[in-house]
Amino acid sequence: MTPPITSQKHIVVSPEGGIKITEHFDQINGRTRAGKNGKQVMCPVCQCKNRVYHFSWSSMTCTSCKSDVEKEKWLVDQLDTWRTPR
Repeated sequence: MTPPITSQKHIVVSPEGGIKITEHFDQINGRTRAGKNGKQVMCPVCQCKNRVYHFSWSSMTCTSCKSDVEKEKWLVDQLDTWRTPR
């Protein structure tokens, strides 16, 4: 079994040769809030993405791989806010 991932990076290489690395996902902590539009979370086992509207749960079963994962191990999209244009 492969170990669960703890974060995901997005790497952009510009034509001039510049490299920009952006962290999109980070582990859920006690200060994580969903907001009124919810947040995108990613399973650390299979990397399947789902939207949640609250974090009042202790563990959640992934809809794709059916593994039961504790809340602190799930990854939340840090750029999924109303302030960040997509």
